[in-house]
Amino acid sequence: MLELIEQLGEEYSDRTYILAETDSMSGQKLKSFEERRNSGNYTVKQIPRSREVGQSYISSIGSTFYALYYAVQVVYDCKPDLVLLNGPGTCIPVAFAAAFFDLIRLTDTVIIYEESICRVTKLSLSGAILYYCGLVDDVLVQWPELKQKYPRCTYIGHLPNPDEEVDAMDLELVDTKKSN
Repeated sequence: MLELIEQLGEEYSDRTYILAETDSMSGQKLKSFEERRNSGNYTVKQIPRSREVGQSYISSIGSTFYALYYAVQVVYDCKPDLVLLNGPGTCIPVAFAAAFFDLIRLTDTVIIYEESICRVTKLSLSGAILYYCGLVDDVLVQWPELKQKYPRCTYIGHLPNPDEEVDAMDLELVDTKKSN
């Protein structure tokens, strides 16, 4: 995810990151990333986790709605132009909130989900929900096998480290909705 953010232009210089309350590792990585960039134009918001490790799928329905309540508030407050999503279930409430506000035209938001590089032959549960529900404008996959199996996805290959040179083509789709 940070590899994608690294490539965004100045029009995305004000960023709001949404993390699960219990996700301290991502918070630490994010802080290091932003300190290295030295931009200072970011905020971090936290919402409850949709599903804890080992939590049953049935009980996660309630916790996902609880997280949705907080996600709606965060998304409403920041009214994003672009929402980049990844990871486990915490992205689902954020996607629903952003898609809802986009649907009722409160915002004009491009919503993109980046599937994990670990997913080679099958989308994750979060990826499958977002793909089949049509809540996102695009699902980015890093393996050609996934593109073949899920034709509406965009194959971007393996994302480079932020320190490597990157072809601007990888993020061309981010601006497609904005130019219309």
